[in-house]
Amino acid sequence: MRKKAKHIFLLFVSTVFVIVTFAQTKNEQIKLIREKSGIINKDTTLKKVILENEEFLEEMTDHGGTLVGYYKIGEIKKIYESIGLSNGITIREFYFDNGQLIFVYEKFESFVFDDKKGEFDFSQTKTIFEGRYYFSNEKLFNKSTKGDKSLVTLYESTEGTLLGRAKDVIESLNKNAN
Repeated sequence: MRKKAKHIFLLFVSTVFVIVTFAQTKNEQIKLIREKSGIINKDTTLKKVILENEEFLEEMTDHGGTLVGYYKIGEIKKIYESIGLSNGITIREFYFDNGQLIFVYEKFESFVFDDKKGEFDFSQTKTIFEGRYYFSNEKLFNKSTKGDKSLVTLYESTEGTLLGRAKDVIESLNKNAN
């Protein structure tokens, strides 16, 4: 009986150690990604490639769109995408390290509805959704979201949709940059 209790105790301690080690590694990865994205945002030497509307959108939206690629020595570092819909603006920022997606920041700014006029006030927005998605080796390893995504768009931001969108917008930027 004592041997069994000893084995259970050792199994418990091993499991706790693995969980704590993984959590530290995950937190360290997130911290490193935040540092890298901060460096990218502060880099004023990045070359910009700007696309508007039909240069990257398959279908025109109510309020158009903008796609900006930020390059350093020919390598993509960041992509800023803004798409104006009938009820608000979807904004995504994709961050890259050595050509690989490491982070996506996404938010939806809803146009404020003016009850007195019975219509949207396109000059005012309110953020109703924010998402932060962390990647390592093209795998989503952590995400945090705030707000209701169902009010934003019909599709969910998942590993596959974000990786696919990143590849699509890089392709559009590369095609139009040359």
